[in-house]
This record gives sequence, structure tokens and C-alpha cells, in this order.
Amino acid sequence: MLLGGSGFRRPLATAIVLLASLAPVQHAAHGAQQEGLTPDSAGVSTLRRSLEDGNVAIIVMDAARADHVGCYGYPRDTTPSIDLFAADSVLFTNHHCQAPDTRPSTSSLFTGQFPDTHGIIHNITESLEPDFTLASAFRRAGYRTALFSSNPVASPDLHVGTHFEEAYYRPGPMEQQRLSSRELLKHLENWLSTNGKSRFLVYVHFLPPHAPYEQPAEFTDLFRDSTPPGYSPENYSPLEFDFPIGDQRVVEAYPPLPGWINLYDANLRYADWAVGEVLDLLARVGVLDRTLVIVTSDHGEAFGEHGYIWHRDAVHDEASHIPLIVRFPGRQLAGKSVGCLTQTIDLLPTLCDLFELPFPAADIQGPSLLPVLAGSADSAADYTVVKSFNPPKYMVRDDHSALLLYKDWKWWQLYDLRTDPEQSQNIMHYRPDRRQEVDRLLDLYHDYADGQRHSPEEFLRGSPQPASKTAPDAIPADVRKKLEALGYLK
Repeated sequence: MLLGGSGFRRPLATAIVLLASLAPVQHAAHGAQQEGLTPDSAGVSTLRRSLEDGNVAIIVMDAARADHVGCYGYPRDTTPSIDLFAADSVLFTNHHCQAPDTRPSTSSLFTGQFPDTHGIIHNITESLEPDFTLASAFRRAGYRTALFSSNPVASPDLHVGTHFEEAYYRPGPMEQQRLSSRELLKHLENWLSTNGKSRFLVYVHFLPPHAPYEQPAEFTDLFRDSTPPGYSPENYSPLEFDFPIGDQRVVEAYPPLPGWINLYDANLRYADWAVGEVLDLLARVGVLDRTLVIVTSDHGEAFGEHGYIWHRDAVHDEASHIPLIVRFPGRQLAGKSVGCLTQTIDLLPTLCDLFELPFPAADIQGPSLLPVLAGSADSAADYTVVKSFNPPKYMVRDDHSALLLYKDWKWWQLYDLRTDPEQSQNIMHYRPDRRQEVDRLLDLYHDYADGQRHSPEEFLRGSPQPASKTAPDAIPADVRKKLEALGYLK
């Protein structure tokens, strides 16, 4: 039986008519599954049995980008605890947030909705408190629920996590009131000593590796005065933008590259230590082996790869591609790697599906990942959308391409992810046949916009300049060389 919905439009509905092979069909299929019609496969039954009398622990490292985590291929020893954890877990290699900012991203995790529907952005709330969240789903099922946050932005003070029974954070500006990782761990230890024998859902949000970089000296010393893996100055261009962006004040707050990256990696190592402490604490209390543990992030961090620094204004992979690592009790699916496109809004329906908790399927915009986990599906959503806010812009992407939409259409950018996974070459104007790809991604964006409570249709009032804008002989020599190497020019 489904809980009562709040009247949101079901996302992506129009594309069932327009593009029958795209995500909306999969969302519709997952809608049937979310209503309790999941195929009774051996894989689903096994996973659900492993969670009988089980708990959930969600651990978030704020601003952790996936490509700086060891088990995602980073050669530095930034995450030894997480790498060991990943060996017993499911590793999602193509996981993205909905917004590169803590407040809207965490709200998407708790609601299963895009920011254009839940309406919570950095400092504005455009919607009322959600009727249904991850915490309310588990709380109604009799679980004890608690939120622990070093970042007051991810707290009930700012309408995030309001349905948890208990919340441990320090209200006020982050610069003055943030809890240290050690303080947060102590609160969690005390809570588990009282509630560990009950079934529970806990959400633990560590500020590291987010700035300020206040990790202990032992972590800073690991990477001091060294060169980050693959670092080359020409790969980073802080404040050299392809198009206008917003606030530039954060440049003055950080040391020059590569020292900034070294501090970030050291703080990530500190976050890894904190994750390891949570796992040790769950083991000491005697509940680790019956707890589904999720390690993830709210967004990444940009060092100038596309001109952006910080994270709030960015939409490329350095800001959106985040880790997702899931460990089942009994080490079910240990070592499994999932490469299909997944996103933050998938977590709520996946957890409700795994624990067989009712939820309002029509209001949830992410699909359950249970069929992918159980091996009965190869993909979940065919595309996702990332939104940043200052000024507003979107990145709509699938497995093949990514289209950046800026409010002034002349700045739009297109990337071929198969030949250019680092999104280093904007091919919007270099190949006539790119217009067909732009139109295809625009269809996906129209479909997305149609399903949002706060529809961003104003982004579609213009159209991109034709692909013939830049003649081949007008392309700068260095850009031409890169495009020839990628096969876009001859």
C-alpha cells in the first residue's frame, strides 16, 4: 500500500511518448516495481534476506570527488580504509549528484527528488517541508533514526533532515559552529550505546574533505610539497572561463596549485580515517554484520579544470562524479562493480525497495537500483541532470554525451564522453553532425523539465548556434591538434 503523495507530477512522463527507449520507460517500469511488483528473483530474495533485522548507516564525506579515491583509480594513498571497505562492497563507478552544493544535494538524497522539484537550493527554500523522506519511511516502520552532521548546512536548521528523531549538529554559521570529526564520532558512539540494539537508520555527515583544511598534521605531511598524480599546470585554469560564472572570492582563500590539491588530498585522508572509525565503532557495538553501510558524498570539488574553482558553480564531472560504495551484511555482492549511470536520487527508492517499505512512487524521481544489484537489469536511468545555481546552469548527460546548458544559449557546450571522458573539448561547433546529438540531449532535457515542480523551461527559449559557426581553419592550432587526436577533424 502506498503512502499518500503530495501531488508532484511524475517525472519524465512525456518522454514515454517521445522517446520510448529512454529513462521514463525505465522509471515507469520501476514504478511498478516500487509498488511491490519486483520480480521474485533469487538475487532480490537473497539481498532482502541479508537485511532481515538489519540497520542502515549512510556515511557522507563532504566534497569528496570520486577520482581522488583509491578504489576509483587514484594512485595516491588517500583512502586506505575505504579501499579495504570497497573490497567487501558494491562499487558504483558512474555515480553523480544532482547539485554540486551540500544543501540541495543532501535534500535530493533524503527526498529522491531533483532540486527543481524539492525546491531547496543553497540559501532559498522554494517549497514547504517534504511530506515524505528517507527518515520518515524508516521511522514509520519502527526504526530509530538519527542524523549526525559536521556541516550545519546539512541539518534541520536549514530544512534538511527534519524527519529524523534526533539530530546532532551545532547550529549556526559553518565557520563558527561546525563539529569536528572527533566530536561527531563521540556523539555517534553515545547514541549507539543506547540505541544499538534497536533497528536503526543513521546518517553521518563529515565535513572533510570540504574546506577548511584542518586535518591533523600527520595527514598534511603525507602529501606536503609533492606533485599530485597526473598534475600539469596546463590542465587547470582557475578564473579562465569559457563563459561567465559567478562569485570569484574563493580564489583568495586557497594556496596556489598544486598545493591546494595536496591539502585537499590530505583532508580526504582525514575523512577516510573518520569513515574507518565509524566502521570500527559499528563493529565494537556488534552491529556491523547486520548493517547495510553506504559510503558516498554530496558533491565533488573543482580545482580549475574547466575554469571553475570550489564546487557550487560547477557542473562538470570534477564536481558531480562522486563515490558510492555499498556493503551488504554477510558481504553479499562483495567485489561487484556497477558501471551504469546512477545518481543521488536513486538511494531513497533503493533502500525502501530493499527493506520493503512503502513510499509514494509517483513523487520519487529516482529509480530503485535493486534490479541492477540483483542482476535482473543492466541499467537504471538512461540519463541524469546536474544543476548549479550561480548563475543557473545544467549538465544533461547519458553514457555517450554531455550537454551543458547556460542561461545564455551561445555558451552551450557539448562533450563526447566516449572519446573525451574528461570533458576537455567542447565540440558544439566543430562537427555538423553534432547538432543531431544536441537535439537528442535537448529532448532529454525537455523531458526532465516537464517533470519538475519548478520547471526550468526558460533555459530552452533560445537555441544553440549552428555547428558551422567556427570554420576549421579558424580553430586555434592547439585546439585543432586536440580535436584531430579525438577524431573530430581531419
